[in-house]
Amino acid sequence: MSVLNQVCATEKIAAFIDGELAAGDRLAFEDHLERCDRCSSELLAQRQFMCELDSALASPFDLEVPRDFARVVAVRAESDMSGVRASAEHKRAFRYCLLLGLAAFVLLGVTASQTLFANAQAVAAKAMSAAEMLLKAVYDAAVGLTVIVRVLSGGVLSDSRLSGLSALIFLVLAVSLLSFLISRYHRARLAE
Repeated sequence: MSVLNQVCATEKIAAFIDGELAAGDRLAFEDHLERCDRCSSELLAQRQFMCELDSALASPFDLEVPRDFARVVAVRAESDMSGVRASAEHKRAFRYCLLLGLAAFVLLGVTASQTLFANAQAVAAKAMSAAEMLLKAVYDAAVGLTVIVRVLSGGVLSDSRLSGLSALIFLVLAVSLLSFLISRYHRARLAE
């Protein structure tokens, strides 16, 4: 953005003094300075400040300090801190620190126990639902097996115990063979 497009370019004065403006911006700013009294006076004030700063930094800076300056400062610091070092102050500060520490400990304990109890309840609820699901599956499997055994033993085979036992063995072998075939099928699909 060109300097001519701005109403006043006071933010460009430092860059102009340091010679950091591009040639086109520098010419536009110089043209602006001829027409703007505010920017011209600000430029003059900043140049005077820079001259004073240069002269202040160029002159030797010797500050007279008394020979026992460090001792005077130490004594004054001791006298200013004397009320803090009294044993009553130490006891009072210790009591306040102890009370604040106990309050923090209690608050942290309450917060931690609430979090711990909430987490324990969530874990217990999940464990109970998993156990409930497992028991339900075992119960349903037992009921299904009982129904299958009764149907096979009563309707298809005769009433002899040997035939019922053979039907049960046949059923167990059939379920085992089916489980084996299913697991083999899945392994073969994973290998592909």
